Order: sequence, then C-alpha cells, then structure tokens
Amino acid sequence: MLSAQQICHFETFGFLCLNDLFTPAEMVAMTSEAEELLEANPGRRSGPSHQAVAPFVEMCPGLARLPEDDRIYRPIEQLLGEGFVWGNSEGVSGSFNETNDHQWHCDRAGQIDLQYTRIKIMIYLQSMRKDAGALRVIPGSHHAPFHQQLLALQSQEYESSPSAFGVEGSELCSCPLEVDPGDVVVFNHYLFHGVYGKQKRRRYIAMKFADAPETRAHYEALRDHGQDASRLADEFRYSERPRIKGMVEKLLAWEEHLAAAG
Repeated sequence: MLSAQQICHFETFGFLCLNDLFTPAEMVAMTSEAEELLEANPGRRSGPSHQAVAPFVEMCPGLARLPEDDRIYRPIEQLLGEGFVWGNSEGVSGSFNETNDHQWHCDRAGQIDLQYTRIKIMIYLQSMRKDAGALRVIPGSHHAPFHQQLLALQSQEYESSPSAFGVEGSELCSCPLEVDPGDVVVFNHYLFHGVYGKQKRRRYIAMKFADAPETRAHYEALRDHGQDASRLADEFRYSERPRIKGMVEKLLAWEEHLAAAG
C-alpha cells in the first residue's frame, strides 16, 4: 500500500520508484519466464538488438499473476481509483538504435485531458544506472502548462533538446530513476522521459493501466494506443479471475456499446 506522501509525490511529480517490491528469488523466476517468452516470440524489432513482444505477461501463467498481485494492484487502485482498466503489457529487450539512447518524449503527448490518468509500470530485469539504461524523467511534466512547454521535445530528433533548450538531451534537467532487480517504476504516461546509454540487453516488463473510461473520447484515446478491448489477449478477455475481470469489463462494455451504436 502507498502512503499519503507517496500518493502526493505521484500526483505532483508524476512518478514513483518502489524499492524491493519483489524478492531476489521472485526476480530469478520472473527473469527466467520473461527470457523464455522473449526467446519464443520474435515480436517487433526496430534495431539490431531491439525486441518488443506484446502482449507479454498475459502469455505466461506465472507473469500473468503480476497485475493482480497486491504489490501492483493495490498501488494502482490507490492512484486510479476503483474501476481502473487494463492497458496491456509488453516485454522489451535491447536498444532500437546504435547510439543506445531514447530521446526525450512523452508516450501520450498532445492527447486529451491530462486529468484522464494513464499509468505505466516498469519492472527491470537488471540494474539500471543514470548513464547505463536508467529511465530519466522530467518531474511534473504531466501537468499543463509545463507539459505544453515541453512539446518541442516530441519530434524525437537527436537535436530536439539543443534546438529547444540549448543543451544536449543527456544534460537536460531531469531525475534519473536508478533501480535494481526487485524495484518497480511507476509513472504517468503524460510524463516526459528519456534514456541515455542503454545497455544492449536492457530488458524490462511493462504493464499499462488507465482510469475507467467514462466518455467515448477516453475510450478512443485508449484505442489510439492499442489499449482498447480489441487488443485484449484471450487470456484476459475471458478470464474468470475477479481482479482481471474487473480490469477488462469496462473495456468490453465500451466495445459492445460502440458496436451497437454502429
């Protein structure tokens, strides 16, 4: 469970780093299962060492328990409230470019109301340090107007940071989230983030969640990024496990409603 201070930290700065959430033994098992999935599924490749497999945790009985584990489920429920929805998962290995970086960007830049919260959880399978694969975030960049002021970074060009702010991307004011196996990073999808000095075998599991979609605009925003009901893995779409059912039922209801509306 998150403390009141941790909830305030997330709402204010847009991220949390939860240390030692999983034990070393649990991480050994998680890493083994993740590596088997990556080995068995080529997924999407956009660079010499890059591999992204989605869906991911849904495809392995052990990993599929992560979203309903109290250590994940309860904090997400505290941050999003009851009725939050599942947004799919992915397993990633490597770097998609030769410079081993990921320029400053926001996964949901220019989207609808910033108050419609969407969250990404990262579980890294090895240690990450500032100049060797750690996620860097710009605290508070999920809030307007700061968010809009940073949209100049969204081009993903190598010179976006120097042209916008006169400094190299690696020197931009930010907070590096250095982690070890067992730690979990939680961040708002509107938060600007980047990575510099990626490890070639940088591996992580990502899980996505969102506020309950209350309007068609909310649901369409999820659909724009493959987080709607059409992308649900069968293992979750037809799950009888109460917490998983609770995470997908609102997505299925919107799918049914829009199909009926034509």
